[in-house]
Amino acid sequence: MRGCSGLIVFMAAIACATLAGPAVAAATGKAVVDVQRDGETFRVDATLFAPVPLDVAWDVLTDFDGMARFVPNIAMSRVVSRDGNRVTIEQRGLARFGPLAFGFTSERLIELAPRSEIRSIQTRGNMRRLESMTRFGTEEGGTTLVYRVEVEPGALYPAALTERFLRDEIGEQFEAIVREMVRRHGARAR
Repeated sequence: MRGCSGLIVFMAAIACATLAGPAVAAATGKAVVDVQRDGETFRVDATLFAPVPLDVAWDVLTDFDGMARFVPNIAMSRVVSRDGNRVTIEQRGLARFGPLAFGFTSERLIELAPRSEIRSIQTRGNMRRLESMTRFGTEEGGTTLVYRVEVEPGALYPAALTERFLRDEIGEQFEAIVREMVRRHGARAR
């Protein structure tokens, strides 16, 4: 996902886009992303398969201090505080949509259920509201990630662009995250 980092991480948590979502994601290696709009709220469901063990997928998605190195739209990502399985993170970046670019800032409270779920709620940032959930599942040959984010855009994000923008950004961002998972898995194997 290149742009929805407050999502993850604007980054951000996911549920199946369709019943076939995990199978399609595993077969294609691409994120299956569905965007629905209800008034001013957008709900994005994405599913993807990472050909890596669960512990590698978990380590990458919880590497909050390192995300700016492997997520294209994040310029800065850092842990502000930790209290057990609760982490507050701050992220800044630039999301692009064609010739347009949107700067974003996000501070989110993250709740971790180790190796099974990540929940996130924005406490400050450009979005009026941003809540996400990522669930981890194991499949033969790797890990399935199911992500759902609900977002009410702020004034910087024109509503006409948001559905396609969210679909493209989340797809690109998660594909970059899976590339990092595969890279780390290969490095561990060596």
